[in-house]
Amino acid sequence: MKRGLSFFFLIILMLVLTSCTVDPNAADQYVQSKQLDVEIILPSSLSKNNEQNLKMKLTQEGKKVEYATNVKFEIWKENHKEHLEVVEAEYENNGIYVATKTFTDDGLYNIKADVKTRDAHVMPTRQVIVGKLSEEEKNALTPDDQKHREHQNHH
Repeated sequence: MKRGLSFFFLIILMLVLTSCTVDPNAADQYVQSKQLDVEIILPSSLSKNNEQNLKMKLTQEGKKVEYATNVKFEIWKENHKEHLEVVEAEYENNGIYVATKTFTDDGLYNIKADVKTRDAHVMPTRQVIVGKLSEEEKNALTPDDQKHREHQNHH
């Protein structure tokens, strides 16, 4: 009787395991987010005490994004992220969003485009020079390995 009961459970177990197969098209049933591309567009030169237009162009699958929500720039001077400033961007046209900013100091700045759509969140960052750089800021632009070699040459 025990042997018959064990055989019966073995058969049931085999039926359950063989009925659970993986659907090869299972991945197609999930919504896949589409790549959001952000191009930061800045003036060729930035100077202090002048209003500057900061722009970003948004595209998704080659189409201009016209209805993005939460489109902004985060701006901070190098090594001073605690003074980060957030500037909201407004839709201009053709997938381009614009914000204005007046830089009050010369130096090396980071400008991060922060964009959220229904299915994506993208935050590319660019480093820009406003006016003239200090020696410390110039060194921040030098690759680490070059700094190391220059340091060795002084000894």
